[in-house]
Amino acid sequence: MSLRFILGRAGTGKTYTCLEGIRQSLRENPAGPPLVLLVPEQATFQMDYALISTPDLPGVSRAQVLSFRRLAWRVFLEAGGAARPHIGELGKRMALRALLQRRQADLAIFCRAARQPGFTDRLARTIAELRVYGINEKDLESQYAALARAGTDATVLAGKLHDLAIVYRDFETYLQGRYVDPDDYLTLLAERLQDAPSVQGATFWVDGFTGFTPQEYRVLGALLRSASRVHVTLCLDHRELVCPPQETDLFHPTRETYHKLVDLAKNMGARIEEPLTLTPPINPRFTSRALAHVETQFFGRPGREYTGEVDEISLVGAANRWAEVEAVAREIIRLCRDQGYRWRDMAVILRDMDAYQGLVAAVFTDYGIPYFIDRKRPVLHHPLVELLRAALEVVVTNWACDPVFRYLKTDLVPVSRGAVDELENYVLAHGIRGRRWIDDKPWRYRRQYTLGEEREVSPGEEATLARINRTREKAAGALGRFYRKLASSKQGRLLTVSQVTTALFELLVDLRVPDTLERWRREAEEAGDLDAAREHSQVWDGVVSLLDQVVEALGEEEMDLPEYAQVLEAGLESLRLGLIPPGLDQVLVGTVERSRNPDLMAAFMVGINDGIFPARAAEDEIFTDGERDELASRGVHLAPPGRVRLFHEQYLVYIALTRASERLWISYPLADQEGKALAPSSIIGRVKELFPGLKESFLGLEPAGAVINDLTEDTPELEFIINRRRTVAYLGSLLRKAETGRPLPLLWAYVYQWYISDEARRSEAGRVLDSMRYGNHVERLPEELVREIFGNPISTSVSRLESFAACPFSHFAAHGLGLRERTIYRLEAPDMGAFFHAALKVFVDRLRERSLDWGTLEDDQRYLLVQEVVEDLAPKLQGEILLSSARYRYLSRSLRRTLHRAVGALGAHARQGCFRPAAVEVGFGYPGELPPLRLELRPGWFMELKGRIDRVDSARGKEREYIRVIDYKSRATDLRIRDVYHGLALQLLTYLGVALEHADQLAGGPATPAGVLYFGVQDPMVHAVGPLTGEELNKEIRKKLKMRGLVLDDPEVVELMHGGLSGRSDLIPVTVKKDGTLSQGKGSRVVTPEQVDMLLKFLHHRLRQLGRRITRGEAQVAPYRQGTRTPCTYCAFKPACQFDSLVEGNGYRFLRDAAEEFWWKKIAEVVEGGKGDE
Repeated sequence: MSLRFILGRAGTGKTYTCLEGIRQSLRENPAGPPLVLLVPEQATFQMDYALISTPDLPGVSRAQVLSFRRLAWRVFLEAGGAARPHIGELGKRMALRALLQRRQADLAIFCRAARQPGFTDRLARTIAELRVYGINEKDLESQYAALARAGTDATVLAGKLHDLAIVYRDFETYLQGRYVDPDDYLTLLAERLQDAPSVQGATFWVDGFTGFTPQEYRVLGALLRSASRVHVTLCLDHRELVCPPQETDLFHPTRETYHKLVDLAKNMGARIEEPLTLTPPINPRFTSRALAHVETQFFGRPGREYTGEVDEISLVGAANRWAEVEAVAREIIRLCRDQGYRWRDMAVILRDMDAYQGLVAAVFTDYGIPYFIDRKRPVLHHPLVELLRAALEVVVTNWACDPVFRYLKTDLVPVSRGAVDELENYVLAHGIRGRRWIDDKPWRYRRQYTLGEEREVSPGEEATLARINRTREKAAGALGRFYRKLASSKQGRLLTVSQVTTALFELLVDLRVPDTLERWRREAEEAGDLDAAREHSQVWDGVVSLLDQVVEALGEEEMDLPEYAQVLEAGLESLRLGLIPPGLDQVLVGTVERSRNPDLMAAFMVGINDGIFPARAAEDEIFTDGERDELASRGVHLAPPGRVRLFHEQYLVYIALTRASERLWISYPLADQEGKALAPSSIIGRVKELFPGLKESFLGLEPAGAVINDLTEDTPELEFIINRRRTVAYLGSLLRKAETGRPLPLLWAYVYQWYISDEARRSEAGRVLDSMRYGNHVERLPEELVREIFGNPISTSVSRLESFAACPFSHFAAHGLGLRERTIYRLEAPDMGAFFHAALKVFVDRLRERSLDWGTLEDDQRYLLVQEVVEDLAPKLQGEILLSSARYRYLSRSLRRTLHRAVGALGAHARQGCFRPAAVEVGFGYPGELPPLRLELRPGWFMELKGRIDRVDSARGKEREYIRVIDYKSRATDLRIRDVYHGLALQLLTYLGVALEHADQLAGGPATPAGVLYFGVQDPMVHAVGPLTGEELNKEIRKKLKMRGLVLDDPEVVELMHGGLSGRSDLIPVTVKKDGTLSQGKGSRVVTPEQVDMLLKFLHHRLRQLGRRITRGEAQVAPYRQGTRTPCTYCAFKPACQFDSLVEGNGYRFLRDAAEEFWWKKIAEVVEGGKGDE
């Protein structure tokens, strides 16, 4: 029984010495006692491969490569000790989650923290740490009691000790007699080693460790008693053993390990052999003098400067992380292409895997670089995991929309994605949830865009409803059966964990999930994506194992479903896939503290920023550094605090710098992906100190495009010429700059000629080169296509023409392509508009039915009638949405109040004027109603306008009948002549024209236009200084509800609208001067009969012009802008049009803002002779 140290700095051959020792023993005696190489878990595959790939080795059955856990498994097979089933990491976390839930009321600190994501993981790691360091619940209780005696039991540390003691004790009770915790494996191993025949007389080599946990020290102590010889390698300069120890020393971690092992060997009575110190005159790892200089001088103070050429070290600053990783990819390809490197000769070394994993995967895939990311992967993103989470959530939330469609979109349910999308749109539009999913009654919900009479279902709608119901049956089949199995839990009867888990597994079988995953695995293998293939295979095994562990750990426990879902979520969050490299020739991407990188020729240290590497001390476990120090002072020793771990960071820096034998790349980004500045690490400054001749380079996302006419092998732009796909992307960027007048460098001109000189290459580069001419233009539609889309005559509405005037593409997207926003079951402005329109129509109808006059209606009568109308219409609005929740019932009261305000304001018009509703909701262009407004656009093309006039009022003057048109709006709106001119406000005038044309039907004979007015149906906010009386408040509200628009400049008309008016009206936009004439000033919108006539003539001109533009196929992206006003603000089609005012050819149509007189003049020019037309 002896201990021998193998000591040496990085690259001196410690691992090689171990492997050679094993090889030599095998050559001398292939059948002798066992030879065991004990290495960290992640290194077992590489060391195994290194042994079995040794040429001419006479068998390796005597040799084994093991980790501590694997050694425990071997020993337990021989000597026993693990008869009880072990509880896996997932089972442990789920058990802890359940214990936290039940102990919620007894916990002082953890009761709130337990609800945070990841807390269960942190708690499990802390309990594992306590077990590893030999601390039990009684130790925690005694420490809490000591704090209580000292009067400090109210501190955070005391609270943590109190809660940990409770959870730790409950966890121990839970394990008692049922399970073995894998965290206890090494403790059991230390006890059983002496009973394992294979260990007796064996020789062990322990390689790749910096330090050991207390449990591992106990195992090593047992090995020193049982094995014939134990070799331990440590990365340590033997000369430091005679120096006084300091925490800041480079090799302090390994020197501390050395002394602990010496003490351990003495206590075990083992002989300590003379250490083997590897101090070759020339470090065998480094073929580069510069890299050897880094190894010896980086941590030397002050350190000697390197005076030779430094070609083997690259120091690179990049614009951001993406540019940095792309630069790494280009250098890796260059080394393979020009230097003959293999992919496996290179590795990317990271300190912050989270920041780079996605970037490396995306860029290396884009560049065609085979890679392996050495990290266990979470599986929360996998469809199978999402299916489990969503299915449970469906039951817990009673078929809420979000979990149902998360479940369906996993592609593990036998419903096509297109059918799922259609079903989702339907469900969202009608607010379907709950048992309606599993009712036998088919769905026949329909969206009503008006609240009039129920319309018949068209054949197309019938076909859609039938299709949706078929999809619903498929979608809810297996999920419905799962729901029914768990329904009793929803009714108050708790189910056992075993029952719920069984139902989950039966759901997976019902859906044939294993068959689907197997198909996905085969497809991934055929596509060459071996990572994805293994992931599909492993995730099924992992989930089944997880469900088994749930049952083993909590099988007969009763739980409600939300608690079960939290327990399962804790397990799924912890589920990780440990994938092995799918091939041998790959670039390894790993973290410096985890990955083993033997035989590297080139190392790429990436992300070397301040605070990243060396990393700042992180306090992510339960105890803070201060609390760890306080516990240590009380005799409770845990893992080193962050301060000590910070000193260990320099050892990791040393490891990273000394991995490669030939080339070292050190890079850092100047900004993160959000543009926040990042500072370089102190490592960068130290390298510059040691190598004053080293030139640092700075790289952007694309070639700088410097004009270089003398091309040599050293031309810096050459590094961007990597492969066809990436090179053409860089070329495209430079060509775009060339279009702005910047000369194209000679090198890239050659590249361009190379692409276009060959048909295959030209086709390959076509999409990128064509993008140089991209201007976001929409070509005119051919006339045949216009006719097919819009028909002839074009059947449209004025509001559609207004949208065309605002932006032709918006009109084309909505009414040509038929795009529209997804309809959601909620009350929006159009729904409230439909409600108010219908309510006001019904109100007028009820007045007529009961022979009531609006002007003489009492307040109580009006209130009761409004109440009656609202109660009749509320159930018809969007499938009783106003009755669906407390929120919407409150909104119903708000709508009733708004309607009462509107009816009161319109009643004031009736009391003070003579105009009365002649017709309401007057439709034209619809079957059974007034005919459409038909216009000839050009030879062979016609347009028919349809619409619905909210209200036509009439009044009898002395000699003629007058009519006015009122349009209801949900906010205060005015009619601006500039908007009429530009075609943005044609609706009200069109309605007036239709009403005049059909005045015989509407008003009983020919009529004269009295005005066009907007009425805002709203419950306005009144701003006042001081309190107001009821009458004053009503007066202010009437001012807010004042109609806006145009009124005929005729005292008789004004008298009919507002009798006895003097001064400014609070009903209509008119002011009467003291002499009885009508004011033309601000606030008075009166127009002469000649102006009305001119407006109606201009209206027909503009309608025809907009129609002609549609027939010519105009669909360009051309929104207007007037000040800050633009249709893009509320446009739903921005993702489709891709409008960007910075793109050449894109730009707003800026509309002039001028006084009304200017626009009247422009309209007159158009009407009189077409001048000034746009």
